[in-house]
Amino acid sequence: MKVNDNNNITFEDAVKISDIDNVLLKRGSNGILISDYQLNVLRKNGIIFSNYSSIDELLFDIEELLNNDYDDELDLISSQL
Repeated sequence: MKVNDNNNITFEDAVKISDIDNVLLKRGSNGILISDYQLNVLRKNGIIFSNYSSIDELLFDIEELLNNDYDDELDLISSQL
């Protein structure tokens, strides 16, 4: 694979650069699909992901939090979920 400056990189290097582990969706212990990035944003906003048994409950609390204290990243996570 060639990158912008015409240097060749391996597929493995491209995966490392993309930080795919941070954005890859994984199934949480509660069955909800979420990425590490999304988990970090929720944690930063005081939301404990493992306390939720459904996506609806999680989204409700996110929207309640956004109504009281708007956060761009949390709004993005809400739309992704």
